[in-house]
Amino acid sequence: MGNVSLLDSGIYSVMDARSLIGLHDMRVRRWIDGDRRTNVEAILQNEIGWFGGKLAFSFVNLMEMRFLAFFANEGVQIRSIRVMAEEAKRILKHPHPFATSTVFKTDGKKIYAETHRQTGDEQLYNLYDKNFELKPIIAQSLKEGVVYDPTGLIRAWYPRKDSAPNVIVHPKCAFGRPILRDSGIPTKTLASAAEVDSVATVARWFEIPKARVDEAINFEKELKRAA
Repeated sequence: MGNVSLLDSGIYSVMDARSLIGLHDMRVRRWIDGDRRTNVEAILQNEIGWFGGKLAFSFVNLMEMRFLAFFANEGVQIRSIRVMAEEAKRILKHPHPFATSTVFKTDGKKIYAETHRQTGDEQLYNLYDKNFELKPIIAQSLKEGVVYDPTGLIRAWYPRKDSAPNVIVHPKCAFGRPILRDSGIPTKTLASAAEVDSVATVARWFEIPKARVDEAINFEKELKRAA
């Protein structure tokens, strides 16, 4: 296991990445653990590793996967992403650059890091060709639903901001399980309770509005459909 505290980092599995991000299991494993059969190295630096005999990773790693999945879906080749990930680590001097507040953009082939000159002018750094460019490209942001800490690292995420605006994933809460932000109750706990009694009863048990219970139930249903 890596040098992180599970109380601070959260702990996630391949299944979590599948349900929360929509990633195929094989892709998750290759990105975070590599493929020993084909000598393919991992793209991401796993903060946890194997835990209890199963592949596990942190919240930061989960957010990095969200980044990689987005750009892979935009058409950027995985072999190119691998090269650009290493360059991003180098220029930003950060082991997890894709989980920071740095804005990354794509033209569907390459990834660009938005930087600023000393004059304050914006410029784009081509992570593949390793040079600066100013040409217009497709601008896509992954900042929606994300909360950053003062250092610029992602610290919390609203995974379904539109359909479940009160559900948040925070590594320091419930080992990173999705919870209701105002009560801290895991959505899975509420959904499981609603399987044995009514929504109104569950709301009374946990002293929360019925609308919050419904939100938790619907959120968990979405995760199951995604899995």
